[in-house]
Amino acid sequence: MPTIGWLFVAIVLGGIIIGSLIQRYRYRNLKLIYTAFGQENYFKVISKLNSGGVKYKVRIPMQGLGARERPIVDNTQYDIYVKKEVAHRAGDALRK
Repeated sequence: MPTIGWLFVAIVLGGIIIGSLIQRYRYRNLKLIYTAFGQENYFKVISKLNSGGVKYKVRIPMQGLGARERPIVDNTQYDIYVKKEVAHRAGDALRK
């Protein structure tokens, strides 16, 4: 009979594996086109995408337990995805 510690580890690892599979499934038809750091850079990029009529999705990777505190320098990471079919249009919009 497994101990409670091993059972907890098995549940946590199972959750991590299932979570990563769900993330991979959700983003399978999308392509990462830009990673912006900070809100100012993020808003510049999405403004260009909006001007080009390109729909996008944004993912903010987990930043750890201290992410709740507001740092002086905003280094928040924003991963910007578009559908694979419109990646070329997104690239054109970002170059303008």
